Amino acid sequence: MTIASSTTGATIYYTTDGTDPTTASATYGSPITVAGDGTSMTIKSIAVMAGMSDSAVTHAYYTIHYPGTLDAGFASGSGADGNIFSVATQNDGKIVIGGIFTHYNGTPCRYIARLSADGSLDTSFATGVGPDNDVTSIAMQKDGKIVIGGDFAHYDGTPRGCIARLNTDGSLDTSFATGVGADGAPYAIAVQGDGKIVIGGQFTMYNSLSQKYAARLNTDGSLDASFANGAALDDIVYAVALQNDGKVLLGGNLTGYISTQERYVMRLNADGSLDTGFATGTALDSIVNAVAVQNDGKVLIGGSFTQYNVTPRMSIARLNNDGSLDASFLVGAGANFPVQSFAVQSDGKILIGGSFTSYNGTSRGHLARLNADGSLDTGFLATGAGANSLVDSLVEQGDGRFLIGGSFTDYSSTARGDIARIWN
Repeated sequence: MTIASSTTGATIYYTTDGTDPTTASATYGSPITVAGDGTSMTIKSIAVMAGMSDSAVTHAYYTIHYPGTLDAGFASGSGADGNIFSVATQNDGKIVIGGIFTHYNGTPCRYIARLSADGSLDTSFATGVGPDNDVTSIAMQKDGKIVIGGDFAHYDGTPRGCIARLNTDGSLDTSFATGVGADGAPYAIAVQGDGKIVIGGQFTMYNSLSQKYAARLNTDGSLDASFANGAALDDIVYAVALQNDGKVLLGGNLTGYISTQERYVMRLNADGSLDTGFATGTALDSIVNAVAVQNDGKVLIGGSFTQYNVTPRMSIARLNNDGSLDASFLVGAGANFPVQSFAVQSDGKILIGGSFTSYNGTSRGHLARLNADGSLDTGFLATGAGANSLVDSLVEQGDGRFLIGGSFTDYSSTARGDIARIWN
């Protein structure tokens, strides 16, 4: 930490113990080091110049948190008693979680809950008996309403086939008229700028109409017939990402669109037709679990694949806007097990979560941060083991911290029940 005075030639005296400085205190001559994870320090200083009055005391309070370390202020207690599949943040800092849990910190809450910003359970989120089975995906609308997908057939006793929308207080939004809904769980939900909702999952019907694995809903929950992909897809969709131009990226176990081979990742036009300008063909050899779009339009994919067009790419790759491999994204040996989730930072760095335990040969416990070129950011999680099991969901808070959800019980030797907040 550096200290400067606007008065040329002034001598600066400072303290680091919170007391007011005097001319008997340490003389400032070089930057002050504040080091050690969790270290807090209050620095006070004055500027003294002969023939002039001493300056007022100035002060600064610092707490140092190493990137990748646990935010101990997130008071989740025992956390969830089952896997957390999805995490979403509200504009007010509250956090909505979905999964297969039935309690949070010992309090009953079935498959969905809202947390206060400090990690405690928000008891004002009145879900009633909630969904009757697991919640696999959550998306926030601009108006604060919450769209959820999962294996449930009811929400608070009202029939809702695998998809529902909640009011801001957790009650069911009955104006979201899904009919009988989907016949299988949506694993991914994305809300477009116009309020329409794109879903992907294991369903083949929506409100008794054939709609295989991906669909777009109108703002009232009805099927958007203008998104004409109907029976085009052939297998499960695990990931959905939206581009600014209205195009939709899908990742999953899908291997084709009608008669066109597009294995595991494809892009659709805004009307649901296949975008043939994004030509991945048979480039991948296994499932894509996660898709993210960077600000420059390049596309990140994560999954269980080992190559892209014969070029080795273990579990992670970046594609150009036309679907070709971005050879400048140098992952080396990549992740040793599947990548399940992404969060792209504003500085271009990339957070990844999954079931991996190393990245390019360096140990990383289910969580890592990459530089913009794909190399490992070794300053992130440089100390500590990370999570002890799967990280399934990653969400940046925008305040220098991010949330992780999954099936872990420990983060760097501290007990955490499937959710944690991490310093970035």
